Amino acid sequence: MAETRIRPMSAADIPAVAVLSGDLGYPCEAATMAKRYAAVRAAPDNEIWVAERDGQVVGWAHAHGGHLLEADSYVEIGGLVVSPACRGQGVGRRLLAACEQWARTKGYARIRLRSGSQRLDAHAFYRRVGYQDVKTSLTFHLDLSQA
Repeated sequence: MAETRIRPMSAADIPAVAVLSGDLGYPCEAATMAKRYAAVRAAPDNEIWVAERDGQVVGWAHAHGGHLLEADSYVEIGGLVVSPACRGQGVGRRLLAACEQWARTKGYARIRLRSGSQRLDAHAFYRRVGYQDVKTSLTFHLDLSQA
């Protein structure tokens, strides 16, 4: 098996990251991903990593700081996806390790993530690597362009 390298995302990775976003269930065009990438890069306390194998991006992870009045600050994993062809090969674990190391260097004591109720394989993965279920909640949103 080829070696997988974890590195910070660059603008050259945008098309591949857009494709993988579709694998996560959030399809988008490269132009849309480019706008999102620029916004994330411009925001403080964010990092994005890609997993690269044989020159191809096979996964990505995005982590950002979360700051609330009601709880201590934390890192939230905003997204994590591995190409279906590379799942079960340690790529996701290595991307999580990059998030965890970044959180430690930033002084955070906790990482959290959200995973849709339908993503049973992802839930099993997170439990296997030490993440614990802490609560179940609903997510609401309001589309301001429609309100």
